[in-house]
Amino acid sequence: KKFYPDPTPGDWLIGQGWDEGVFASIGYPDRAALDAAFPDNPVHLESLHGFAGFYNGAALEVAGIDKDTTDPEIGDILRRENGEPTGVMLTLAQGLVNQHIPEPSAERLQQAIKAGLKEMAAAGVTSIHEAGMARADVDAFKTLRAENQLPIRVYGMLDGNDEALMRNWFKSGPLDDADDFLDIRGIKVFYDGSLGSRTALMAEPYADKPEAARPTERITPKAVNSLAERAVIHGFQMAVHAIGDEGNNRTLNIYEAATAGKNVDHRWRIEHAQVVLPDFYTRMATLGVLASMQSSHAVGDSKWAEDRVGPQRIKHAYAWRRIKDAGGRLLINSDLPGEPWTPMETLYFSVTRQPLSEDVPGWYMDQALSTEEALHAMITENAYGAFQEDMLGSLEPGKWADFVILDKNPLKTAPNDLKDINVLSTWVAGARDWEKVK
Repeated sequence: KKFYPDPTPGDWLIGQGWDEGVFASIGYPDRAALDAAFPDNPVHLESLHGFAGFYNGAALEVAGIDKDTTDPEIGDILRRENGEPTGVMLTLAQGLVNQHIPEPSAERLQQAIKAGLKEMAAAGVTSIHEAGMARADVDAFKTLRAENQLPIRVYGMLDGNDEALMRNWFKSGPLDDADDFLDIRGIKVFYDGSLGSRTALMAEPYADKPEAARPTERITPKAVNSLAERAVIHGFQMAVHAIGDEGNNRTLNIYEAATAGKNVDHRWRIEHAQVVLPDFYTRMATLGVLASMQSSHAVGDSKWAEDRVGPQRIKHAYAWRRIKDAGGRLLINSDLPGEPWTPMETLYFSVTRQPLSEDVPGWYMDQALSTEEALHAMITENAYGAFQEDMLGSLEPGKWADFVILDKNPLKTAPNDLKDINVLSTWVAGARDWEKVK
């Protein structure tokens, strides 16, 4: 009601940010309150990590969903005792409603992208990896690049779950921008679900409420195999979302089969690699697979993650140090908008494994990084993970002058104070992109 105090009847009301991990532990909400607050407007509230949607009755009515609607093959419609939908839908079941939400205009999408990139520049971001770009996203970014309106650099990953989109891109090949402002080479594939919603693929049952788990394979191994085989041929980088230990295991199997006997610098990534099997570390290092991980996830999930997987499997969860010790390459990034995302927050999480506002001990500190290691994983390794290390990732002659000016030196700042470092200005290609008002 704060953001939509007096909406026009019939308009869709969109929100995001409720934590499906927390609600999966305490019980998912029911739409009764949403129905009372917005009886004349369809409402869609996307969860923090996008693996659940919360809808009111008006939204369900638009989509024609009621107690007689069957669950899709992949995904779940949560229900009341009488069979009526509660309003919560998991994984691909969200598509039953989301397909009815009007798409933003091209102009509105471009405005939103520019606003978001400018906000990131103000936080000290000079480059982003945009994962899962749909056709409209690609068009918007291309238009902004053609008009020189991208304030920071964008490395794009296409929506690999969209087969029609990928067929077109395999015909044309990657987009390699001469000035490195818009490169599109990655293929983001959502393979399994999330740990919070118990939809990640696990080799063994969940430790808590296994009867409530709904492990989900969001795309078939055959389809991922096909993408991987074509990616090798056409020079694309695979970046598969895998959360559970079995999801990560299957992803490595696919990568290994697709690259066997091929002398190619693929730099394929696993996005998240949250819970893994004990042999994961040496396998990924041997295959040259990059672990693209988010330090905010370890902190955000720490309240319930061990309950989900138990005391043994948690030793192989959010295991940054084990990946490095095995010779693997570790990329640390943000997963915006799923968690706190600024570089200083990310650095703080990586070093302390503590929440921003709670005075609690760091969580499994044997897996924490030093400040120098974290900066390397955030900056240099992410440039490598985008095939941009020759021009980005360090300040050297011949490279782009992308940097930030801070009010404190992170290497001389106590770990608990890293989150409080202020960005004074952000520079991209030697030009000041943002400066703090004095």
